[in-house]
Amino acid sequence: MTKDNQDLSAAGHATLRLNDLLALLAEQELTQAQIAVKAGLPPQYISDIKRGRRPMTELVARRLGEEFDVNFQWLMGTSNSMENPTPQMAAAAASPLCLPLFTHPIEGEPRQHPKWNGAGVEIAGVAAGRLALTRYPYILQFGHDDEQGRLRRGDLILISQVPSDAADIQVVSYRKKSFLARANEDGSWSRVANNNKLPSDCAVTGHCVGIVWASLL
Repeated sequence: MTKDNQDLSAAGHATLRLNDLLALLAEQELTQAQIAVKAGLPPQYISDIKRGRRPMTELVARRLGEEFDVNFQWLMGTSNSMENPTPQMAAAAASPLCLPLFTHPIEGEPRQHPKWNGAGVEIAGVAAGRLALTRYPYILQFGHDDEQGRLRRGDLILISQVPSDAADIQVVSYRKKSFLARANEDGSWSRVANNNKLPSDCAVTGHCVGIVWASLL
């Protein structure tokens, strides 16, 4: 079997198993929209997977698996067991996840973003464990030195596209551009890169979860 046929077979299995999961949850009186919300996914995303418009990515499978206690590898078509493996088995089978890499903050589905050039970064360990708490995550390669010294040029930062009151650094939108910024006491924002002020009415679109790789240069 060729690689293309193998990929097509895996995609077909993923679609069938997503339909099986949706049917099972429908017996519990959960609608497709409710299932998506519980898993932190847009309802349209699940519809697109069912219709073959989007792939069943590992991140989506993990979110569905964790929320509804099924084996994410079964959802992806790479395991015949729907039951979640034991923690010991899961640890042994764990593999790094690859997230899209950007040089500037973005908004929207990372893999569908027009500025994504296909570059990615493998995430493992503690950082991978935090992915279940993120939404539309991606890796940002910081291009400046932080005025407060927290970040350095070249650092790779895990970004989640949802605000967090606990985060020191947020992603804000101003004049159709996104920036890393810190909140000021007066409600305004200061850009991390150059400390320039941004107005208080900036929309908060995400936050920095943590540094996954620190530059030593």
